[in-house]
Amino acid sequence: MKNPLTMSQRQLERSILIVAYHFPPLAAAACLRAAHVATLLAEREWNVCVLHAAPDRDDPTDALWAAELEACGIERVAIEPVAVPSLARHSMLRVWLMHRVRNPFRTASDYYARWEQQALNAAERRARQKPFNLVLGIAPPLSVAHAAEAIARRLGVPFALDLGERLDLLAHQAPSYAGRSQENTIEYLLRKAFYVTVTSRREKEQLLRRFDVLTHEEVGILPHRVQMPRSSAHVHEGRRLFLVADELATTLVRPILAAVRNQQKLQLVIVGRAPKSLGKLISSWQLGEHVRHVGGLTLSGLDEWITSSDGAIALATRWCSTPSSVVERIVGAGLPLLVIGELAPAFVADLPSENICIATKTTASAVRSALSRLLELQRGEPRQQDESYEREFSRRLGMVMKL
Repeated sequence: MKNPLTMSQRQLERSILIVAYHFPPLAAAACLRAAHVATLLAEREWNVCVLHAAPDRDDPTDALWAAELEACGIERVAIEPVAVPSLARHSMLRVWLMHRVRNPFRTASDYYARWEQQALNAAERRARQKPFNLVLGIAPPLSVAHAAEAIARRLGVPFALDLGERLDLLAHQAPSYAGRSQENTIEYLLRKAFYVTVTSRREKEQLLRRFDVLTHEEVGILPHRVQMPRSSAHVHEGRRLFLVADELATTLVRPILAAVRNQQKLQLVIVGRAPKSLGKLISSWQLGEHVRHVGGLTLSGLDEWITSSDGAIALATRWCSTPSSVVERIVGAGLPLLVIGELAPAFVADLPSENICIATKTTASAVRSALSRLLELQRGEPRQQDESYEREFSRRLGMVMKL
C-alpha cells in the first residue's frame, strides 16, 4: 500500500490544476488569459497542469506556442472539445436559430456544459498519478468554471476563480449553466470560491457591489499582461491597421472593408476565424492588395502586429467581440484603438481614453467616420507593467492552497 503524502508535503509542492477551455496549441485570442495565468504561476515555481479542450479539426493551431509553454514546465491535458455553433462555419441567422431552438425560454444556451463530465473524468485520472492542492477555473465560459468547481469538490481541494472578462460582457461571452441565469451562475461560483480574481479595480468594486457573498480580502486584482513594444523593422506604404476577434461575421466586417475600399493607402490585417464568404467579399471588391485575412492568433503574432501597425480595431457586439486580454495589450503598448459595436462603452469603461475612439453603430457611415478619427491619433507612451499584482496573486493562491 502506498504511503499518502502528509499535508505539509502536499503544501510544499504547490501543485495546481487550471481548468480552461481555450489553451494553446489552439491559436486564438481566447487563449491569452489562461496562458498568462499558467505562465506566471510556473515562473513562481508552481507545478502547473492545465486541463483544456483539444483544438477542433478546423481550428487554427500553433505548436510552437504550446511548446514554449511546456518549456516553462507547464503540463497540458487535452480532452475532446464539444460542438459549439460558430460564426466561422454558420451564418448569424443560423447561429441565432440554433440558440432559439435549443433554448425556447430565452436563456443563454450552454453548449460548454456538456464538457463538464469529460473534464471531471480526465481530472480524476490525472490526480491519481499526482495529486493537486488547488483547482483554478478560468472564465469565460462560466460553465467551464463550474466544471472546475465540480473537480475541486470531487478531489477535496480548494477552488479559486479567475474572471478574465468584464462583468458587463460575461452575459455575451459566457453561456449560463444548467438553466440558471447569468447572475445566479456567477453568484453560485463566487460562493464556492475561496479566492476570486478580476482584471481591474473597477471590476472588483463592481463585483463587490453586485454580490454580497464576498469580502474585500477574498477578491484580488490580476491585470492582463502587457508587452513593451519593440522597434519594428517592417516598412510598408500608407497606414496599417489590424482587426482582432476570435470569430468574425462577414456582415460585421463589411462596413470596415467598405471604408478601406475608399482609402487607397490603407492596409488592413483581419485576424480571427471567419466564414468563406469573407474571402469571397475581399476578392469581389478587389481588395487583395489592401486586406489580408489570418485565421489564427498567437501571442508573438499579436505583439508583431502591435509594433508594426498604426492602429487597431476591436469588436464589441453581442455576436462577436475581441477579448479584453487583447484590448489591454494593445492599449498598454500605446497603440490607438477603435472599438466598434453596441457594447463599446462598457468595453472601454476602465481604460485610458486618450488613444481610444468608439463607434456604437456598425453602419458604413459610422465606421468610416470612426476610422478617420482613429487615423488622426498618434501612438502614445507604453504603460509599465506592475508585477506586484502577479506576486500577490501567487501568494494568495499559496494561502488558499493550505486551507
